[in-house]
Parts: sequence; C-alpha cells; structure tokens
Amino acid sequence: MSKRKGKVISDATAVKSRRVTAVGIEDAPDDTNHQRPSSSGAHSGDIGLIESVTLKNFMCHHLLGPFQFGPNVNFIVGNNGSGKSAILTALIVGLGGKATFTNRGVSLKDFVKTGENTADITIRLRNRGPDAYKRDVYGECISVEHRISCDGCRTCRLRSKSGQLISTKKEELTAILDHFNIQLDNPVSILNQEMSKQFLHSKSESDKYKFFMKATLLEQMKRDYIHIKHTKTVTRQQVEKQEESLKDLKQEFLQKKERYENLSSFSEMKVVLENLKKAMAWCLVRVYLMSLYKKPTFLLFFYFEECLGSVKRKKTEYMKQQKKISSLKETKYICIPVTFPDRALFLLIRLEERNIQVLYASKLKRKNQLLASRSNKLKRFGDHVPDLLDSIAEAYATGRFLKRPVGPIGTCISLKDPTLAVAVECCLRSFMKAFCCDNYKDETVLQELMARYYPKGTRPQIIVSPFSEKVYNIHGRKAYHPEYPSVLDTIIASNPVIINCLIDMRGIESILIIRVNKARKVMQQGRPPKNCREAFTVEGDQVYPNRYYTSDFSMAKYLGGDLEAEIRVGTFKSIGSETDYYCLLTLKDEQLKLENECTKHERNLKILENKLKAHEDNIQAMKNDLTVREEELQEYVTKATEISPERQQVTGSTKSIDMEITRLKKKLKVYESSHGEQEQVVREYAEALALYRQKTNQVRDLRRFIDRLDNIMSDRQNRYKVMRRSLSVRCKLYFNNFLIKMNCCGSMVFDHNNETLSISVKPPGREDDGVSDMRSLSGGERSFSTVCFMLSLWEITESPFRCLDEFDVYMDMHNRRISLDLLLELSERQHLRQFVFITPLTTR
Repeated sequence: MSKRKGKVISDATAVKSRRVTAVGIEDAPDDTNHQRPSSSGAHSGDIGLIESVTLKNFMCHHLLGPFQFGPNVNFIVGNNGSGKSAILTALIVGLGGKATFTNRGVSLKDFVKTGENTADITIRLRNRGPDAYKRDVYGECISVEHRISCDGCRTCRLRSKSGQLISTKKEELTAILDHFNIQLDNPVSILNQEMSKQFLHSKSESDKYKFFMKATLLEQMKRDYIHIKHTKTVTRQQVEKQEESLKDLKQEFLQKKERYENLSSFSEMKVVLENLKKAMAWCLVRVYLMSLYKKPTFLLFFYFEECLGSVKRKKTEYMKQQKKISSLKETKYICIPVTFPDRALFLLIRLEERNIQVLYASKLKRKNQLLASRSNKLKRFGDHVPDLLDSIAEAYATGRFLKRPVGPIGTCISLKDPTLAVAVECCLRSFMKAFCCDNYKDETVLQELMARYYPKGTRPQIIVSPFSEKVYNIHGRKAYHPEYPSVLDTIIASNPVIINCLIDMRGIESILIIRVNKARKVMQQGRPPKNCREAFTVEGDQVYPNRYYTSDFSMAKYLGGDLEAEIRVGTFKSIGSETDYYCLLTLKDEQLKLENECTKHERNLKILENKLKAHEDNIQAMKNDLTVREEELQEYVTKATEISPERQQVTGSTKSIDMEITRLKKKLKVYESSHGEQEQVVREYAEALALYRQKTNQVRDLRRFIDRLDNIMSDRQNRYKVMRRSLSVRCKLYFNNFLIKMNCCGSMVFDHNNETLSISVKPPGREDDGVSDMRSLSGGERSFSTVCFMLSLWEITESPFRCLDEFDVYMDMHNRRISLDLLLELSERQHLRQFVFITPLTTR
C-alpha cells in the first residue's frame, strides 16, 4: 500500500494488497488509478529495491508468492501464522544472511518444510540507472535464487533479467549487496518481530545504546578501530623484533663485506699461480730439450756416421779375400784377429740371448694355455679361472655373496668386428682378467676364494661398484667421429655391469679406434674429435694429442676368434723362430772352439757386413726416433704455447716450480674452505647487502607507516566522535519531533562514556508526572515509542529498503493511526526508499 494525498490507497507498483491466510493467498482488488508516477531521471531508488519474493517449501508453507513489491510503501497483512514473517525471514536467508539473523532458527535446515528435501527462495532486486551493478551483464533486474537442502547446505544462483545464469559464487552476491548498501544484520534495514520485542521489553539502557550503535554502524566502526589499534600494537612489536634481528643481520653483512674486500689478495695469489703454471709448461719444454741431446744414442749417431766410411773400406778389403775363401771351401774359414765394436757385438748377442730365453719361456707358457683352452676357453685367462668360477658359483648358492660377482671381464664381452681385437685388448689390458663386485663385503669373500688359487700379488683385479640394471647415460660425454668408432661401440656385452665398469675404470666411451694409419692426423693435427681423450690404432698403438706409444702386441690373446689358427700361425711360429735362433746361439759357442782361423776370417767378414747393415738400420732408426722426439718436442711447445702464448724465460727447476704451485694450491684451498670460492663470496656479499638493505627499508617503512597510522587514527577517532555526537543529536531531534506529533513529550539522553541510552516518554495529560521510563508505559505506548525511535534512526541512516515487522502489535487504534501517518509521512519524504511494513491488522 502507498500513501497518496493523505489517503491509504492501493499501489500497483507496490505489493498488492493481500489477505494472507493459513491455506493460501487471495488477491484483493487493486486500485490502479492512483499509481505513483515514475521518476524520469535515474536516482538511488533505482538500485537495491525488492521487486518480488517467491517461496517454495519454506518453513511451513508449500508455496508463497510471487509477491510483487512496489518502489515505496508496501504493507504485508494477515493473521498470525499466515506467513507474513516468513517473507521477512526468507528475505534475510535468500540474500545470504545467517539463520541466526532471523531469530527463527539455529540452522538453515530448520527452514525446510517438514517432509521435503529442499526449500527454494527467489528474490528479484532492481538494477537500473547509472549506478546499476554490471548492467550489461545482469540487465535491469538481478534474480537471487537460493536452494536450502534438508542437511543445512545452501546453493546460490545469480541470474540476469532474462533468466541467464551469471554466477554461483558467494563472493559475487556479497559484492552485489555491498554495491546496493544492503545490510542484512542491521536492525534499521530489517527489524524482525523478535528483535522488536526484545527492544520493547528491554530494561537495559546499555542494550538501547548498543541498538543505536549497531543501527548507525558506529559499532562496526568502533570494532574496526579496535582491530586497527591491536594490529598496530602487534606491528610495532614485530618492528621491534626486526630491529633486534637487524643488528645480527648487520653483523653478518659486515663479515661478508670483509671477506669480499679480502678477495684482492686471493685474486693476486690466483694470478701468481697462473704465472707459475705458464712457467712450468715452458720449463718442461726446456727439460725435454736438454734430455733429448743427452741420450747416448744421439751421441752415437754422429760416431756411426764417421765410422761408416771405415767400415765400407774394410768391406772392400775383405772382398779382395773372397777368391781365397772360395778356394778353401773345405775348411771354409780364415783366421783373423778379433777386434774390440766385435767384443761389443758379442755382449749385445749375449744380452739378446737372455731376452730370447725369457721370451721363449713366456711363449711356451702361452702355448700351454692355448692348448689347454682347446677343451676350456676360460683357461685363456689363467689355468685356475675355471676352478675359481666354480668356487664363486658354490659360494653364491650358499648365500655368501649378496650379489654374484661378474668376471673375468674378457669372458663377458665379444666384438662386433673381430679385426679390432688387438686394439680393444691394448685398451683394456689388465681389465680383461678383472672381476666386478657390487659391494665390499662381496669383495672380501672373493679375495678369500682367489687366495686358494693365486699367490698374493698375482690375483686378478677386483673392481667394486654398485651393480646397475641399466647402462649409464653417457649422452654428451661420448667421443664422436664420422669414420671411427669408440671402444664402447665395438663391444657387445649382455650384462650392463660390464659396460658400466669399463666406462668408470677405462672411459671406453671417450676412446676411438682408428682403422687406418691416420692416427696422428686425427689426434695430433688440430683439435682431437669431440670428447676424445685418446685413441688406439688397429695394430694396438696408443695415441694421445701430445704423444704416441707403439704397441708390443702382435696378436690378440683373449678375444681371438679362431683358436687353432692362433696356435698354428701365431704362437708356434714365434716360438719356432725364437727357438731356432736360440739354438744358433748354442752352436755358435761350439763353432768358436772348433773353427779355424779361416772360418773366423769369413765369419768376421759376414759379421762386418751384418754390422754394416745394423749400423745403417740403427742410423735410420735413430733418425726416425729423432723425428718422433722432435715431434714430441713440438707437442710440448704447442701445449706450452696454449698455456702461455709468450715464451717464458725460466730459471728455476721443475721441482722448485712444482713445490711453489703445490704450496699456493694448498693456501688457496685453505682460503676457499674458510671463505668460500670467489664467485660464492661475491654472491653472498651481494645477497647479504641486498637483504640488509631490504630489511632496513622494511623496518623504516613500517616505522613510517606506524607513525602515519597514529596520525590517521587520531584524526579518525576525532571524526568518529564528531560523527557519533552528530548522529546522537540528530536522532534526539527527530525523536522529539515525532513525539510532538503525538502530543507527547520526552527525551533521549546519550552517555557515550558509559555507553548507555535512556529514553523517557510522557503521554498526553501526564506531563507533570514523575514517570519518565519507557518500562512504565503501556504496551501500545511502548510500541509507538519504538516506532518513533525507529523513524529517528531511519532519518539518519542509509539503506535501499527498510522492513518493520509487527510494529503495531501492542498499539490501540489511536496510536496505530498516528504511527501509520508518521510512517507514511516519512515514506513521502524518502520516496526513493522502499518500505515494507508487516502487520496482522488491516490497513483500512
């Protein structure tokens, strides 16, 4: 209902006048001839107003609504229990309020009708004008739909005017309520029946004061200020703690600063160390050069060149005697005197004899091994290897090993290309007979087993490393050349432990095998291939970027494919020729005793011829050796040039330089262990400086913030007191004005220090009575006083709508008529606000 020209009339834009019963809602006739003309401009009344409320299975009602609300005054009338207050309760719950705000239930599940699973509330809020909330999204109306389940859970849907679902988030509903200035827990916005009764029957002046503070939001401001004050106190305490910790941080920063400043001496030592390394490189060149020309072979080279002419002359002289020798074929020999470069040759022959004896014994042993390996190939790796492997298997079966050892390594590998056997064996050497153990406990057991078959010092090597089921990832470390493979590429092994062991111990992924005679070109002319540290030729020669070693291997011992061919061609041939040579040496002693002088003459002639040939061969060999050594010298020079392009004039020895390098390295290591590496010291100093500055700035900013907050809070407290005083004065003024309209007098006294509010009302005719407390008034008079108080609060507060439940329940018709007039008069003045009055009485 809305008031128009002093009369209570129907308003089609407001809620329809209804007669609410317990069983349903019946529409009363509308007076559509007295509608309030809509305002042409946009104003605050265009947002936040309730357009309609619809309830389903809410409280004890199956279906209520939709209730259409007008933009100004709306009366909801009906008998007790007909559902009037349910609309107000649904308004609070439907806009996201807590169940306790309604004073109708403790939990949301209390609002679901008995026997139903869910309750639905739909509230439509106006959203027009320039202040509309996301008008391009929601349009001119926002529909809030709440569904409450019987277990107390709720879901919210926000829809546009067209019914499109926009959001289901609680935060979006909170933003809408804040934008519309809707305060669900503010009694000025919604004063329900229970709160109205509590206020009417309250005997406490402090309760009235709290009601005033809550309605004007001064209580919330007060709580905010108290919270800010507490936060400020906590912040100040934290700042004081940070200031204490800042002292320790400063001390730490100063220590790191001192270490940073000491880096200059550290840098100087590193420069000296680098210079010593340069000097060492050129000192090695000098030492090698000196040793090169001190070797006897190079001194003899010049002597052989001189004696070569005399040897040729002697040969010519001996050739003249050939005719005589041919005539003495029966005796065959001519006596000649024995010279001294002869005695020397004899000594050389005796030395060669001893070497051949040792080699013969070695070849014979190898022959026996090869013959034995016809029945068991494991004997290639030693006579006791089969028995040792049997012992290992037995020990593993009885649980003595945690993991069964693997070996010998040579028995576990094969070659993709058998022609590379010599190169691979030269590379692996002693590892061919080695065993692999997973742990040191297993190694102890294996050593015990080996002691049964090998004397100490001759046992195969044992490599201890945890076994892995996968081959190492060597990506990025493997040597690569487009033509030549690495040792790893040529080996086949089913057990990854073998491959991993050879990678760890020999680095087979970084060793190339060069098939043709291009080793020096690949390894020593320019940069070696990527990740390649050494190489082997097919013949077994070992090649480094700066040196070259010739192999003494002629045939593979372990990886040879054809055992019979090896026995036939390799071993026996060598043994046979060496044996024959050994037996020539044996007969020679006898010939020396038996042959006559002629034989000696012919023999000496042949010896001289051989000697000449040997001299020529030695000269050529020495020339070749000199070339190799000159190349090695050049490698030393190249390496030294890489370290120090400028040639260093070195006076000290390599020993003294090495001692100085070692001393400096130890000193630098001690410095680094106590102060950290240079980059780390610089980084720690920068980090400490940045952290110290950051914490200093934080403490300074917090101090400034606290000081500024003190000033702001002092100003806010003053403004708060001014606002509280202003609102109190305005409230008293409006209260007195409303009492005057009733021909009553009274007063309202605020005590802000004690937080009390005393209200005295004197009805007409009792002005001279000493009664002033509201508790002495009748129920209707107290209700009227409550209305006056509420109207006073409405005058000084802001809200898009105001709801008042059963304001006239204790009033007589006279006071009710006056109260209605006051309410309608106020609504006329505040025509941009929406009012909802709930009463069990008729408005006619």
